[in-house]
Amino acid sequence: MNASVDPTNAAHQVARHPWFERLARLGYVANGVLHATMGILAAFVASGGHAKADQSGAMRALAAQPFGIVLLWICAAGALLLGLWSLAQLFLPEKELRERLKFAGTAVVFLAVGFTFGRFAVGSPSDSGKTTSSFSGELMKSFAGRAVIVIIGLILLGMACYYIYKGVSKKFLKDLENSSRRDISKAITYTGMIGYPAKGLVLGALGVLFIVATVQGDPKEASGIDGALKAIRDQSFGPIVLGVIGVGLVIYALYLILRARYDQMD
Repeated sequence: MNASVDPTNAAHQVARHPWFERLARLGYVANGVLHATMGILAAFVASGGHAKADQSGAMRALAAQPFGIVLLWICAAGALLLGLWSLAQLFLPEKELRERLKFAGTAVVFLAVGFTFGRFAVGSPSDSGKTTSSFSGELMKSFAGRAVIVIIGLILLGMACYYIYKGVSKKFLKDLENSSRRDISKAITYTGMIGYPAKGLVLGALGVLFIVATVQGDPKEASGIDGALKAIRDQSFGPIVLGVIGVGLVIYALYLILRARYDQMD
C-alpha cells in the first residue's frame, strides 16, 4: 500500500474543497461591514460631524461598539480566508493568466484587510491616513518617487473609471451566479449599479488627491481616503455629494453581502 501523497494533488483538493470556498465567502461580508461603516462615517462627516471616514476610522468605530471586538475577529477571519482561498487558486493548473492575476490581486487585498482587522481586534490599531502621508512624504523626496505617486494616482483614476463603468453597464453580473428568486436578482442588480459608481467616486477622488499633493509637493495632502472624502466635502455642494457617496457606499456594502451568497468564486 503506497502511503505517499502527491503534494500537487493534495493542494488541488484543498483549493477546490467546497467548505474552503463557503468559508471564504465570509470575506465579502467582512468587506461589506467595512464599507457600510465607512459610508455611515462619510455621511456623518457630510452632515458636519467629525470622524475619520477611512478604513482605520471604520475599524475604530466598530471596535467601540458592543461586541465590536468579536465582530472585528470575525471580519479578520473572513478576510484572511478569502485571501488564502484566492492565493490557493493561483496553484490550480487550469487557471489562465488573466484569472491568476485576478486572484493574486484579491489575495493581496484581502490578506492586508484581514491583517488590519486583526490588529484592531488585538488593540494595536494603525492610522491609515498618517501611514499614507508618511509613505508619500518619503517618495516625494526624489523625482522617481514623485513619478511613482503620480502613476499611483493615475491607476486609481483608471480603477475609478472601471468601477463606474462596471456599475453602469452591469458588468458585475458576470461575476455572479444566476438567482432563481426575482427579488434577490433585482436587489443584486440595483445595489451593484449604485454601489460600484460610489466606490469609483471614492477611488477617483483619492487618485486626484495623490496627483494634486505631488504637484504641490505637500505629502500631508495625500492623506488617503479620509482626506479625499473631506476634500470633496470642502467643495461647492460638497456636503451633498459626500452624503450621496456615503449612501452609495452603504448600498455597495449591501451588494457585497449579497455577493457573498451569489459570487461564482471561480
